[in-house]
Amino acid sequence: MTGRKTILVTGFSGFPGVPVNPTERLIKDLARRFPRSSSNAFVFAVLTPAWDAREMTTRMIAEEVKADAVVHFGVDGKGRTIRIETRAANRATRCRPDTAGQRFASACLDPKGPKSRSSTLSVRRLAAAARRSGAAVELSRDAGTYLCNATLWDTLGLGIPAVFVHVPALPRGRNDPRPGYPRIEAATIHILRETDRILRS
Repeated sequence: MTGRKTILVTGFSGFPGVPVNPTERLIKDLARRFPRSSSNAFVFAVLTPAWDAREMTTRMIAEEVKADAVVHFGVDGKGRTIRIETRAANRATRCRPDTAGQRFASACLDPKGPKSRSSTLSVRRLAAAARRSGAAVELSRDAGTYLCNATLWDTLGLGIPAVFVHVPALPRGRNDPRPGYPRIEAATIHILRETDRILRS
């Protein structure tokens, strides 16, 4: 890919069960501190975790930011490692409410769509980059059935390079094996620098 590109980086605000989302802090911190690239532009945004906000998010990506690539971040409250999602599944939970208290009406995101959509940024390169932070990083084929999966599904439908990265909730206490915020931030910076390199190649 040649020429200056725009890379959109997103996180989510809190939602039921996770009132404080570490990816919201992550995006706000990176918007202030992330080293600027001489070749590509980075745009940072916090998304609203609501089913009704999906269309607004897609429009923002395609029309307002005009992103050439997107790296989404979200939290997995039960996770223990950083997970880079290799695909989005055409499925959705009808049981779990969003931040507005709404539930999705169907068990699939698009009745006419494929069973899944594969991530279109190099997940192996991003995982290798993230591991340079010292954090445990895994490739995942299951992005869940909530808004993280739906957001990746929608973005992949735009036909641009995109990936979703799940981070665990922050550790509670010294014996909690989950990575602390500094290590999550360091892994994120490695992921974004590698995304920058991918778009320059």
